[in-house]
Amino acid sequence: MKKPLLMGYLESWAPNTLTFTEAAQKGYTGIAMAFGTITGTDIGIYDNTFNPSPTIELLKEDLAKAKQAGAQELLFSVGGGENNTYNPHNATPEALAEALVTYCKDLGFTGVDFDIEIETDGDYLNALCAAIKAIDSSFTLTAAPQINQGPHESDLILVSTGNYQIYNQAIQNNYFDYLFVQAYNNPWPRLQSYTEKDVAFIAVAFDNLKKSIPSQTLFAIGEPASKIAAGDYSIYHGDDANKDIYQLMQDQYRSIMNDPQYGGAMTWSIHLDERNGFKFLNAMQSVITNTTVSSVS
Repeated sequence: MKKPLLMGYLESWAPNTLTFTEAAQKGYTGIAMAFGTITGTDIGIYDNTFNPSPTIELLKEDLAKAKQAGAQELLFSVGGGENNTYNPHNATPEALAEALVTYCKDLGFTGVDFDIEIETDGDYLNALCAAIKAIDSSFTLTAAPQINQGPHESDLILVSTGNYQIYNQAIQNNYFDYLFVQAYNNPWPRLQSYTEKDVAFIAVAFDNLKKSIPSQTLFAIGEPASKIAAGDYSIYHGDDANKDIYQLMQDQYRSIMNDPQYGGAMTWSIHLDERNGFKFLNAMQSVITNTTVSSVS
């Protein structure tokens, strides 16, 4: 059975940063490589290299050691905001699924994360997810949608960008094991007077999204690791910005952590968390392991 994750993304291009093994040893239990590439049925890595483990042999060894160090999910993430890496072109869903699963399992990834931030074909994504699960039902599938305001002000919707709800079919068909919801990109979603600048948005967004996410799917609300990790609409620019933001985030996750759909906490990125003294990691470990701490160090 899937468990809540302390989930983060490792930037493949970042120099002098953590390997999968080191991130797992620090305490991350879910780690995604940002980014893998899909070009038709050709599968690879952005700029052809994961810098912390720069050869295929070293990457395989790194992923194997990360599992030994406690990582539960090691994900091959495709998409991204600045340089989209999800380009199926004319590949059939079945052919792409075969290529993707073969590539990922050969390296040691446990699944694929779709971090798609463009307008694209939701029917195709649904068919691709179905084909992947048909090959191996235990292969983990996740997505990292953004949040937008729904047609009614009392509801949120999950999108790739704008109002494009490309994930909906695959979500409703229960193809995703986890959703890692980005709650730090858009200024307009508002619930109970809270926006993504407000720490309280974490819990109210979680409760609202439960109405549209199947009960079998775990999901985590994601926040940036530090002020420089996201734009002006993140919690580092809200009314709580001068308070102990990590303690406030911990309190929010603690308030929802007993929900059966609680998928943990997600951050962009592990590299930026490292640069900031692992403040996100240190704060969130207690709301993943169910241990109790009185304050954030």
